[in-house]
Amino acid sequence: MSGEPTRERLIAAGRKLMLARGYAATAVDEICAGADVSKGSFYHFFGGKEAFGLAVLEAFYREGVERVGSGAYAGLADPHERLRGFLDHLEAMGPEFWRHGCLLGTFAAELAETSPAIHARVAALLDRLCGRVAPLYRAVVGDEEEAAALAEQTLVVIEGSVIMARAHDDPGRIGAGIRRLRRSLETRIPELVSSE
Repeated sequence: MSGEPTRERLIAAGRKLMLARGYAATAVDEICAGADVSKGSFYHFFGGKEAFGLAVLEAFYREGVERVGSGAYAGLADPHERLRGFLDHLEAMGPEFWRHGCLLGTFAAELAETSPAIHARVAALLDRLCGRVAPLYRAVVGDEEEAAALAEQTLVVIEGSVIMARAHDDPGRIGAGIRRLRRSLETRIPELVSSE
């Protein structure tokens, strides 16, 4: 971590601590110690803890979008194959990526009443994620509202599976939740059942 620029070291340390303990229980001193930087450096890059929390949240979101978007499914022409591939990719990468939790869910639960800025940003990022997933469903179901509802349901399943995985210290529950989502979708959209 010492080769990384100071700002990135702070964000990496903050992410690790906030996933483990939550936002409120993570002190600026602990973040600085984890990044091996001075408190002055922290305040140089981030005006305060809330601004830092927003930066950590944005970095987590960007990495998640990159990881989810990097699947081979994105290049598939057939919409049913693309949706199947998306679900397969989530199942494969999810247990490792969300092993320690999801900052979107953590911040939503913890800061909804205490930080309007973070609360609003979490809501906006979740809406943006739904907007990224909905086209995968729209290409299959053809209906804008149903596609939006299915995209939101996908996020609900992921967040719920992450919570169950954390509660039981079992990241395999994330993949299991996504498999159950797929089976549920296959009853609604029989064309999703693979012919292989």
